[in-house]
Amino acid sequence: LQRALKASPTLLDAREGETKHDASVTSVSIDQGAARHMRTVQQGALDLALLQSWISQLLEERGGDMYRMKGVLHIAHAEQRFVYHAVHMIFSGSFDEPWGDDEPRESKMVFIGKNLDGEELAASFNDCLATRGNMKVKEEALRFAVGEQVECRTGADTWSRGEVLARNYRDESMPPGMVSPYQVELSGGHLIWAPADCDSVIRSVKRGRGEETRTRGRE
Repeated sequence: LQRALKASPTLLDAREGETKHDASVTSVSIDQGAARHMRTVQQGALDLALLQSWISQLLEERGGDMYRMKGVLHIAHAEQRFVYHAVHMIFSGSFDEPWGDDEPRESKMVFIGKNLDGEELAASFNDCLATRGNMKVKEEALRFAVGEQVECRTGADTWSRGEVLARNYRDESMPPGMVSPYQVELSGGHLIWAPADCDSVIRSVKRGRGEETRTRGRE
């Protein structure tokens, strides 16, 4: 954080970047460390996948009006803070230095743009928290159930059959913040995890396919 602030002293200043010439341009600050009577969001770590989905949707739908976003975030299953910055539809974010042992792990986000709705942004932030309720909603949106037979891409043009063992899977060998949609046991007993719930990574088994198939042509 100190390195990020040194490079950009106004990183977390909600007033920076405002214009005085357009009343529709305002700033909204989301701060988990604010006093309770001033806090607009719940406390807790954010789920990386839910956060990325929200930010992507926000930039896609409101990128023209979203002049700038910036922040330091507490991500579940990560010892490092996540620092990000966005200008219109250009986003840059990565894990930075670890949180200090006695440092509160709290997220702060600043939005600068046109016609911002603070309550809507706060509600969307809360929907990205790694709470039991949000994780249940995330899991219910997955396509495959535990025990279902699937095929996973295990090479550039190779698919292997397996069975879903778990959903919303996480182990310590995975990158910071990563929670896989599925853990899968392949037919040979090898355990893998699928990084995304999409047909280019994991798909349903079609009748007539062998234990291992190779793609031909376009998927």
